[in-house]
Amino acid sequence: MPAGARLKGDTLKLETYNSFVYEFLSSIKKVKPNWEVYKTMKEIFISFIIPVYNGSHFIKQCVHTLLNQKYTHWEAIFINDGSNDNTQELLIRESNLDNRIKVFQQTNQGAAVARNKGIELSSGDYITFLDVDDTLSELFLDTLTKQVSNEIDIIVCSFNIIKENKIIKRKKYTPRVFSKLEYLKKVLTGHAGWELWGKLYKKELFTVPLITPQDIRIGEDASIFIQLITRSNKIKVLSKALYNYIQYESSASHIRSTKYAEETLQAGYFIERILKNESFYHMIKKEIGGMFLLFYSNSTRKGYLGLSHPLVYNIYKTYYSYQTLQTIPFIKRIYVTISLLFGQFLSKL
Repeated sequence: MPAGARLKGDTLKLETYNSFVYEFLSSIKKVKPNWEVYKTMKEIFISFIIPVYNGSHFIKQCVHTLLNQKYTHWEAIFINDGSNDNTQELLIRESNLDNRIKVFQQTNQGAAVARNKGIELSSGDYITFLDVDDTLSELFLDTLTKQVSNEIDIIVCSFNIIKENKIIKRKKYTPRVFSKLEYLKKVLTGHAGWELWGKLYKKELFTVPLITPQDIRIGEDASIFIQLITRSNKIKVLSKALYNYIQYESSASHIRSTKYAEETLQAGYFIERILKNESFYHMIKKEIGGMFLLFYSNSTRKGYLGLSHPLVYNIYKTYYSYQTLQTIPFIKRIYVTISLLFGQFLSKL
């Protein structure tokens, strides 16, 4: 019998027993036991959502990082997003070896649609996202699940940036619990990351379908993460670096393209439209301006659009101000100013 099958059988028996004890205690005390106590009896089930497009070179590495987790009560949902290499064959082979690995296929529709499908198919109490070409510390789940509580909706870990098998940067956060408004302001202004990965999310945050930007593939993860923050109550941040973001020269983040530059800015406008529906919108207008300056900064790595471009000019006229600049990190203030005002001249040097 495969190891995954044995684990699943034992876990079901344990959960049945624990549920019986839980209900028995509830009937005696007439009140439900505290979640903090109950969670020690019931293992929290985690769903990894992993979109894949032509990721055959990374399947073995990805599966290895999953199987290496010290915490074993999880499922991994791979969504093959219309790959035209042997991704599907390799995924099926891995799923036959461990029934915690589940494979689904769709026509190519992009990572956002693939993630949404994975969420619909998931069975976990909590959800986490993993890019197929990244890796995890073996303590990723073990550490994050120990932070679970009723009050916390999102748990965030610090992360490493790796290139050519070397850690080139460690993004280490100060541990703290934030309200959603506090954390949203940090994310919008670049003082906290807007990546979807490296986090643990309560499944309830996904009850209402997320709004997915159409025809925007650069920056769409930020738009999804910001929606999840607005649905949360509190966010807990950890200082341990447990996620490894691996940089490859062939990744979309390194490809220069006018289209990608425009999509980066369009993602900012998409996020603004979402936030306008929130009751606290008037409290974050300055931070939204900071977000636009950061998205402009990111767009220049894809291609220089120039101040005459309608998307750039609108950002300059609407959001470029001393007050807005003060919301973003110092080095970004300098870069944005030089790029906006002198970029066209510098690009010709």
